[in-house]
Amino acid sequence: MRSHQVLLKVAGVEAVVADGVARGAVLDEPVRDWEYGERQAAMRDPFGHQWVLTQTIADTAPESWGGQTIMLREP
Repeated sequence: MRSHQVLLKVAGVEAVVADGVARGAVLDEPVRDWEYGERQAAMRDPFGHQWVLTQTIADTAPESWGGQTIMLREP
């Protein structure tokens, strides 16, 4: 049972997951690449907090994965 969830942006999901599991975290969701350009995994620490780790691997247009651009970003 998780008490809450924290989303954390990291430089390398695989390395952080490996370190967390070595220190006693439980892997809830293995590393997965998503069509919207993020690599993510979820693990639970010994205190019941779930950590969702995310790493940007590609900058994709929302339309390419079924989303919609609401406002274009200025460069």
